[in-house]
Amino acid sequence: MINVEKFLSSKGNFVSASFTTTKKPAAAHKLRKLQKSTTGVFRAGINFANLGSVKTAIANGERGEVQPLPWGEWYQFPYVIKHKDQFYLRFYPAKNAKLEVTYLVDDQEVSKEVFNSFLTPSDAKEKENFECFVVKCDNITALCDTSHQEVNEAI
Repeated sequence: MINVEKFLSSKGNFVSASFTTTKKPAAAHKLRKLQKSTTGVFRAGINFANLGSVKTAIANGERGEVQPLPWGEWYQFPYVIKHKDQFYLRFYPAKNAKLEVTYLVDDQEVSKEVFNSFLTPSDAKEKENFECFVVKCDNITALCDTSHQEVNEAI
């Protein structure tokens, strides 16, 4: 079985990952349990400042220089961030990779539109063109074919 060491040594490689996040419902639906599960292929072990799109945007004056992390600190650069005794893994979406996303309201699968109807309008908006994101280790259900328990034990 592949363990989390594969992720931590995946310098620019593609890795499989699954994670489930709990979303905060709008006040009118505060008793609802909202979860979004995502499975896909991502790149790991990349320095954000070295991304071609970032270098191009800086050169074209479309963005400033890359800044330090807005929160937390690197625990194991460029893979793991630590913030308030919690660990997070940094992922980069693979270009043209399709993600499998499942939306759950009170543990029942629903469409994205139904799911979004339980969120505030600002939370329901799609995030566009993100080049990287972090996932709390507690939310990771599989990583490089490993389970959540193994991810936390390895860090």
